[in-house]
Amino acid sequence: MNSIRGVLIDLSGTLHVGDKACEGAVSGLKKLRQAAIPFRFCTNTTKESCSTLLRKLSKMGFEVHRNEFFTSLTASRNLILSRGLRPLLFLEDDALEDFQGVSTEEPNDAIVIGLSPTNFHYEMLNKAFRILINNNNASLIAVHKGKYYAEQDGLSLGPGAFVEALEYSSGIKAAVVGKPEKIIYEQAIEDMGLKEETKRVVMIGDDIMQDLGAGTKELGMIRYLVKTGKYRNGDESLDSTIDGVFENFEKAVDKIVGGNIS
Repeated sequence: MNSIRGVLIDLSGTLHVGDKACEGAVSGLKKLRQAAIPFRFCTNTTKESCSTLLRKLSKMGFEVHRNEFFTSLTASRNLILSRGLRPLLFLEDDALEDFQGVSTEEPNDAIVIGLSPTNFHYEMLNKAFRILINNNNASLIAVHKGKYYAEQDGLSLGPGAFVEALEYSSGIKAAVVGKPEKIIYEQAIEDMGLKEETKRVVMIGDDIMQDLGAGTKELGMIRYLVKTGKYRNGDESLDSTIDGVFENFEKAVDKIVGGNIS
């Protein structure tokens, strides 16, 4: 009997880079599905809605279903609704689809900031800054604080620097909901019905700090690093407690369906 109960899978850099699937990723996902091990795509992707991600991955040859996506946008929406906030959504237009039904009426009492290249300019940043300093109870919510991400032509700047700019100027510390924070892993694991079996859930990613960092450690998850996407030679030396390092996603899946944790 397989000792692993579920798998969380990073997307960008692990299954694909840009519009191209990583080597072995399509066949690896097929193997995981055939093994009947539940999984969720646990991603910090914030430029695109879940429906856009589904179409994008399907076009690359992956078999994917809407209920298998659990993104940092999902976690952000859950947090906003639980607090009854009216946020300014510092997001790309496509990502706004995942916030349908959320009130954004002014005056805003929160900023939700993700990866939004079209909004990363002075006017928009200053608007966000003024909301934060003019409302004593304003909240700054970071979809994630990634330093960079992989595109087909190289690494690109992530939203972390812009989140920290607002933190620095406003004096307000952001609540971070995306990886590597514990909240997104907890919600995704609960979505699979595995709340009591966290230590038997694997997280697979290409970024040792963002995908496999503090939250996965705190929850005692099994952590697999793949040498695709953002991976750089020697990354595994940054954390000697990683449970496995693999050439690609398919190799990690081969380990999982083999039935052994270590």
